[in-house]
Amino acid sequence: MSILKNKIVASAERLFAEKGYESTSIQDIADDCSVAKGSLYKFFPSKEDLYIEILEVHYTRMMEETDRLRERTELSARELFVEEITYQLGYFLTHGFFVANSLKEKPPIASDKLGPHLFRKRARLLNFNRGVLLRRYGEAIEPHAWDAVMILNAIGKEYLHLMKTSAKPLSVPALAAYVADRMDDLVAGLLSRQAEPMLPGQLMQEFADEAPETLRESIERCGGMVLAQTASTIRELSVPNARKRELEQILELLREEGLKSEPRRFLVTALLNELGSEHELAPYAARMRLWVEQLLAE
Repeated sequence: MSILKNKIVASAERLFAEKGYESTSIQDIADDCSVAKGSLYKFFPSKEDLYIEILEVHYTRMMEETDRLRERTELSARELFVEEITYQLGYFLTHGFFVANSLKEKPPIASDKLGPHLFRKRARLLNFNRGVLLRRYGEAIEPHAWDAVMILNAIGKEYLHLMKTSAKPLSVPALAAYVADRMDDLVAGLLSRQAEPMLPGQLMQEFADEAPETLRESIERCGGMVLAQTASTIRELSVPNARKRELEQILELLREEGLKSEPRRFLVTALLNELGSEHELAPYAARMRLWVEQLLAE
């Protein structure tokens, strides 16, 4: 993300969290980050596009971090479950934008562009937590998985609401362990009673159809976007033009390697190291390095 674009996104996220989506205008965002309204429109054609960009950035970050959690083979199924809950609670608590918009106002679904995107985001997060529960409790929970997802999400949301709006001093790790215990109790009760699910699979089919992306699908979708953001940032760097051309050549080589069925790892590593030597480009290099490692580990 370019330096100016990053500034715009940061202002928008803070204002959306403080004022709500509907109450925040493009002019508010432009004034907050001290840019002309026309300059903002060069990056985002509408407020909806800006909102979607923020959601995508955070969704990608969450998926990448939870992928890293699942790579920790030293964790038991129970420990991984608690770690996943801890991470989600901590993330939503830190990024009040999400909590504010889910608790303070109705989702902004009026536009054709934004409505479908918000549905997909919600569906993917629900499917993600469905996968978390299936990994924890096994196939036995399958008939009750959607009910368990709704209860897990509702518990987390209500506690986060108390922590955000009433400043209740709860420990996130302790809360995660408590929630995990309650889910153990819930699932044990569901299985012992052999209760009929309130949300059988066929009733939630439209959500199930929006299954989370695989790692490779996510990387392929986001890769082009990150390369474009990197190129934009290079143009804004305070370095000699010769250095900019060198960095652009490095980026083009990375793009070419990424199109190959078997990228040369040594070359990709060297190119990313050189790209990451520029402070403003280090976050992009780190993300691309993580993707390379994850794909090669498949």
